Amino acid sequence: MNARKNSSDFPVRRWYGDAFGISGAVFLLTLLLVIFNVKVFVNFEDNITATFQSMFGLPKMDYSGGLLNDIMTFVASYFDTKPIIAITIVVGIVLILRRQIKIGIWLMYVVASGGIIGLVLKALIKRPRPLHHLPIDNGYSFPSGHSLASTLLIWAIIFVVLPLIKKENVRRIVGWLLVLLWVLILFSRLYFAAHHFGDVLGGVSFSLAWLWLNMALYPKIFMRN
Repeated sequence: MNARKNSSDFPVRRWYGDAFGISGAVFLLTLLLVIFNVKVFVNFEDNITATFQSMFGLPKMDYSGGLLNDIMTFVASYFDTKPIIAITIVVGIVLILRRQIKIGIWLMYVVASGGIIGLVLKALIKRPRPLHHLPIDNGYSFPSGHSLASTLLIWAIIFVVLPLIKKENVRRIVGWLLVLLWVLILFSRLYFAAHHFGDVLGGVSFSLAWLWLNMALYPKIFMRN
């Protein structure tokens, strides 16, 4: 990683505001559909859950159900909210030690604050989880904590941290691996019937909106003369 200390290392793009608006609109729409329990949307979610259960049954989170179940168990276990927070702290500290102090602080703030908002939303909305969810997946369902936290961290790394790496091949390989990991985490939420589809969509859209909002605000806060 390039150890430059100039705050201009942060990628500034004009489209951040537009991206925030689109993802924010998707989140708001999903939130309203969930709050008002819109029948068409609920039926759509139920059909997705039923499709997953017809394809995969009612899998248990252990390492005795074949390769796919092993992968799902791994990503569900090690990329929950608490591990994501730990990874965020580690990445943030590494950035600070590499003299990317502002970016390191920004990263930890974005993930932590987004996670707190997600917990508040869960407590306010109080949406039940799908039938046949695993006992370990307790608590409320909207938004998905796995989806929210992993989206915040992974896409923050892709957009902000990876550009600090000099070697293009390394950036591409790490980037695609992170995207694959992200997709697997989202898939695991439906695979284990831990969440409705709307919970995953809500977690992803909120996280992207929060991420792009804070990316748009970064120059105004950290790059002022």
